[in-house]
Amino acid sequence: MKFYRWVLLIMSLTVFWTGSTYASTNQAQMITYADFSKINYITCSMSYIYFATTEGIIKYDKMQSEWREPLTGSVNIGNEDIRRIWSDNFDEKLYIETSQGYYEYDLLFNRWFPISEIPQIDNNYIHIKSPTIMYPPFGYNYSSDGTLIDPYGRNFHFSDIVDDRSGNLWIGIWGLGGATAGSVSHIIELLPYGLLQNDVNTIFYDHGLLLVSGDVYNSYRSGITIFNPDSNSFSYIESGINNGFPAADINCLGGDKKYIYVGTNLGLFFLNRQTQEVERTLTAQSGIPDDDVLCLKVVGDSVFVGTQEGLAVIGQVNDSIHISNPQQFANTAIYDFETTDSTIWIASEIGAFQLHFNSGRLQKYLDPRNIIFTRAYSVERYKNNLWLASDDGIERLNLKTGQVKPFLSLYQRSNRRSLAVNGKIAVVATNKGITIYFLKNKKKSREREFTVDDGLPSARINSLLLDGDYLWIGTDKGLTRFLWNDPDRVD
Repeated sequence: MKFYRWVLLIMSLTVFWTGSTYASTNQAQMITYADFSKINYITCSMSYIYFATTEGIIKYDKMQSEWREPLTGSVNIGNEDIRRIWSDNFDEKLYIETSQGYYEYDLLFNRWFPISEIPQIDNNYIHIKSPTIMYPPFGYNYSSDGTLIDPYGRNFHFSDIVDDRSGNLWIGIWGLGGATAGSVSHIIELLPYGLLQNDVNTIFYDHGLLLVSGDVYNSYRSGITIFNPDSNSFSYIESGINNGFPAADINCLGGDKKYIYVGTNLGLFFLNRQTQEVERTLTAQSGIPDDDVLCLKVVGDSVFVGTQEGLAVIGQVNDSIHISNPQQFANTAIYDFETTDSTIWIASEIGAFQLHFNSGRLQKYLDPRNIIFTRAYSVERYKNNLWLASDDGIERLNLKTGQVKPFLSLYQRSNRRSLAVNGKIAVVATNKGITIYFLKNKKKSREREFTVDDGLPSARINSLLLDGDYLWIGTDKGLTRFLWNDPDRVD
């Protein structure tokens, strides 16, 4: 009988452990990073601080003094609708208030369940008013009404302050994010986390960092977000705070050892990596076809620039530059570039082209399947395979054999169609989200569509980037990390 009881105990623990692992994996499938700078409410436990923002809940580890992953992976509530939040001392209970009522968070299944009211909670913190005197970071000023004034004269108001009764104040600063201060010293330390703006047009992988940006819309702060996924930390290059780098819609990013190249609707900016200041700006008046820069590619000492009205090749010799505008692409929108060892492929509104570096010969890609017939939105390369995206789907071209394989799509896009590929999958944006083609079977591929019902924050997909087992998805509502290679997901 004792042996039987031990078997039952081990089996129950196994089920619990398996369930916990599966829940943890599900939680990691889709996590969205957004503009978390607008904080509605704060709660704290002995170990963590929870900030309820207008784009979801973010979580700070008090003991380790570092951010944890945001709680934006649950699909059954709207992250933009969280008004207040409560936690107990030991992180066993977490509650929120939304416009639809109250919810309790299930740690095992990563889901919110509706409840009728908030129960009595065991905690020790209190909400307080803004202190009369506080000591802001260098370059900032503090006003006794709870306002922080940054070095550029912008005002940021305190939206909530929590005293955890262990010597710390935790502060929500509307438009600037989270902060902390000693409850006695009142010395403010900013805790930046999240994107400068929600819209993500471009994701540039730069030596382990993700450089992210997009359209300004109504964002109070704008520019380039520098995200380190390994340390889960953020830093920023802000635009609109001086005349050199205006608050422009950023369409594309690239870089070499000296510069970060920023393609915007106001031209191409050369941003010095060390000083993070704009050293040069190219516009239509400078010689490029149009101010609206849609794509760019650094190739050796040259930068290929695609605009709404044509192509420019910028060559740099010492401190001077030379601009050439191939007339074959005059008044033609250029959407994307990709290189091979000896050529560059050009995706445009009149099709796909191959430019040979040595000879300068330009060839139009003649698609035997007529999928890449007029517009070619995106071009990506993985080893010997070149992938092209059009209105009707995507196509794979083997660069060695010339073999072509089409992947038709029923879901079209009315603007740029993002594409990402590796040896196992091809991902393309649709009007509902993304479609993933699983390429293990050489004769017949399997596909699945992922939408907002699966955790995407929006159906508008602007950019895609594959990074190992993760797919980074840029939308108009943030940057989503998707574990595409989840072994527990049932497709």
